Amino acid sequence: MSISKSNRVMAACAFCFGLAFSMSAFAATCEECWQSCFAQRQICRAAGNPPSVCTANYNACGRRCGCQIP
Repeated sequence: MSISKSNRVMAACAFCFGLAFSMSAFAATCEECWQSCFAQRQICRAAGNPPSVCTANYNACGRRCGCQIP
């Protein structure tokens, strides 16, 4: 049983679409996490904490996101 060339192309397109869709969902989750970290950093600064403390907390929060630093 051989698969025709058009079926292989359709299968490859479906795979690529699924991969792109899942990657965009992951990117959105990362963006939400980083936005939360940034909001926490602003609250830290507004509370009068030193910038070094707020930046360290921001970086630690970002590492917990498991995403690249924007």
